[in-house]
Amino acid sequence: MEEKSLQEEGKKEGKNSQSLKKANRIKNNSEFKEIFRLGRRKEGKNLTLIFVEKKGFKFGITFKKGSKPAVMRNRAKRRLTEIMRKKKDLIEKDIHIVIHLSKTGLTLSFDELSIELNNLLQGAGITK
Repeated sequence: MEEKSLQEEGKKEGKNSQSLKKANRIKNNSEFKEIFRLGRRKEGKNLTLIFVEKKGFKFGITFKKGSKPAVMRNRAKRRLTEIMRKKKDLIEKDIHIVIHLSKTGLTLSFDELSIELNNLLQGAGITK
């Protein structure tokens, strides 16, 4: 009986408390353009990290033009969002990040994406 009440409480509160809030996502085209214009870049084999030190933590995901099919883009987006959710606590700076994924990056597994993104974040001095 007690378990059900805890589950119902969790449903009332909304999503998982560990999830990224919508406020942490870059959605406006103007924000993406600003980061692409002013940001510093760190390039990997399949990912490019573009970041600007700005108040708060936000991130967005972009793809190389012609990255198809949508199923693969959405899978990669979900994987990268989950990786960033886990890394959010390790990021100490106020920073806005855009992750740009190449066509070859669409086929990477969760672990491969995680390793490459972790290397880029450490190389850029964003995480320890």
